[in-house]
Amino acid sequence: MARERIKLAIAKGRILEQVLWLMDKSGYSTTKIRAASRELVVDLDELRILICKPADVPKYVELGAADCGIVGSDCIIEAACDVYEPLSLPIGECKMVLACPKEKELDLTAGSMLTIGTKYTNITRKFFETINIFPEIIYLSGSVELAAVIGLADGIVDITETGETIKKNNLKIIKTIQNINCKFIVNKSSQKTLGDEINSLASAFVKQK
Repeated sequence: MARERIKLAIAKGRILEQVLWLMDKSGYSTTKIRAASRELVVDLDELRILICKPADVPKYVELGAADCGIVGSDCIIEAACDVYEPLSLPIGECKMVLACPKEKELDLTAGSMLTIGTKYTNITRKFFETINIFPEIIYLSGSVELAAVIGLADGIVDITETGETIKKNNLKIIKTIQNINCKFIVNKSSQKTLGDEINSLASAFVKQK
C-alpha cells in the first residue's frame, strides 16, 4: 500500500521561490512545481504541494487541509490559528514596522487619536493597546504606503525587508514592531499520525541554514 503523501502548504510569491531553493538543497525535485504555471496542487513522490495565498496558509493547516505549512510569522500571528510552530526557517527575514510621512511626527502618547492603514489589523490593534492608543484602523490589502502618502492615514503598519519602498515613498520608520521570518507549522492531529514523516521533512529544511 502506497504511503500517503504529506500535504505541505506553501505561501506563494517570494516565499515560494525561497522554499523551492531550500527543497533543491535538500534533495527534493522541484521541476514539477516550477513548471506549474497556474496549478495550485502539485504532487511529488512524497509530498502534495498546496500553493496558497500567504494569509490562508495558517488556516489550511489548522483545519487539516494541509498537514504542515511554510509561511511568514506575520501571517501566523495575524491569523492566531491553533497550530504547532516547531521551527524557524532561514528564509523570509524582514521587519514589521510603523511608518509615517517624513515631514510628520506621529504622536504616540497615550490617548492620541490616530488613523493607521494596514493589512495586519489584529497585530496593529494589539501593538497600540500596549501604549494605550486605540486608533482607527483601515484595512488595506496592498500598496499600504499609499494611505500615508495621500493622507488617508496618519501612518501605516507593514512589513519591509530593506526599507527601500518606504524611503522611495517619502516615509520614515518610527518603530520596529516585530521581527518576521518564515516558520514551519504543523497541524496538531497530523503531528500525532504523521509525526516521523513531518519531522523528517522539517529537518531537511533546517539543515540548509
